[in-house]
Amino acid sequence: MATQTDTSLESLRQRVEILLKSGDQAPLRKLLETIHPADIADLLEQLDDEHRVPIFNLLQEDSAADVLDETSDEVTRDIIEGVPDERIADLLEAMPMDDAAEILSVLEEERAEDLLDLMEPEEAAEVEVLLSYPEDTAGRLMTTEVVHLNEHWTIERTLEYLRTVDPEVETLTYLYVINGGRQLVGVVPLRKLVTSPTNLRISEIMEGGIISVAVDTDQEEVARLVSQYDFTAIPVVDGFKRFVGVITHDDVVDILQDEFTEDAQKFGGSLPLEESYLSSSIFTVFRKRVGWLMVLFITQTLTGTVMRFFESELQAVVALTFFIPLMIGTGGNAGSQTTSTITRALGIGDVHFSDLGRLLWHELGTGLLLGLVMGTLGYIRAITWGHAVPLALTVGFSLFVLVIWANGIGALLPSLAAKVGIDPAVISGPVMSTLVDATGLLIYFSLAALIIGL
Repeated sequence: MATQTDTSLESLRQRVEILLKSGDQAPLRKLLETIHPADIADLLEQLDDEHRVPIFNLLQEDSAADVLDETSDEVTRDIIEGVPDERIADLLEAMPMDDAAEILSVLEEERAEDLLDLMEPEEAAEVEVLLSYPEDTAGRLMTTEVVHLNEHWTIERTLEYLRTVDPEVETLTYLYVINGGRQLVGVVPLRKLVTSPTNLRISEIMEGGIISVAVDTDQEEVARLVSQYDFTAIPVVDGFKRFVGVITHDDVVDILQDEFTEDAQKFGGSLPLEESYLSSSIFTVFRKRVGWLMVLFITQTLTGTVMRFFESELQAVVALTFFIPLMIGTGGNAGSQTTSTITRALGIGDVHFSDLGRLLWHELGTGLLLGLVMGTLGYIRAITWGHAVPLALTVGFSLFVLVIWANGIGALLPSLAAKVGIDPAVISGPVMSTLVDATGLLIYFSLAALIIGL
């Protein structure tokens, strides 16, 4: 199937709208058969609400299931409300049960129960098990449709068994081995299985020391482990170490995308949206932003308070005001550089709170070098503008101290936030800049009073 770029997606949308207006479904159905399900999902996002269900109804079952798995929450709800329940239940049965659980989780509980009642009992039971786990945990993300081997089987028997497995099984790259108590004891790569003598037992070729996650492990930790060890899948165990499922790489990619989106919104000083931007109402976006905007407003008043405190100094040396934007901008930028770096390092497990001493030493050293450069540039700038040496020294030395201070605070705050259970991304971006603005001016005016002698 062909995939679409942004430009061709717009062209596709226009072609589809023309075919919809013509009322001729045959060429439209033929066109949809050539398009990747992920691109059809993007197309449905672009189309008006009234066109989504007619387009979806033209899709074959396999393609429709894949499309439903790719759509945003808003589009998913539109489709489910416009398509007969019996067909939706069939589509849920056709997709991996973890994806079916994800779709049902965005619906009202009563609506989800109605669809579960229409599904085959076995599939419905699997989905209900997944939905019983908390959101954003390994249990909710895993698929239970997975091949597991007995450690006492021979390779010959195992190969015979693999020929009988359900073709819908999501991954066969790694085959997990269990003992009599269904506890995970090893893993056999498929390549090793098919290249080993058939008379050997699974216990003789399996690899031990399996890295797994518990059903209640947070999805961010799951993504970190998969990324760290380059897994294509990671097994999930329950509280008794029994093998209950796997999380595959496609789910991890979704996790990483969701977490990146959430962090990006937090960096901007906003609570993350639960749905896509255009799917969120104006009131929802307002509610997510207004709280932090008020917090930032209050903290910004600290800057005005500092300036009022040094009002007499500003009146005595008006030229000090010329460099206020330079102080605020440089300090905020230095602090934001540090917080973004440290927040990311904390997120991927590159640093921990126990590394705080080394982390501070590292950033203060970096701040020292950056401060020397910025302080020198500030001094030169003040001199070339025709200001006296004492003022130029004030500007240069203030920038030197401010960059070191911003780097130190930028390293300390995310680490402390993570330690007390606050997402480090929350205190980054605007929050960090606002804090450095006020303290930076305090440093600037205090050094001006010492150097110029106000």
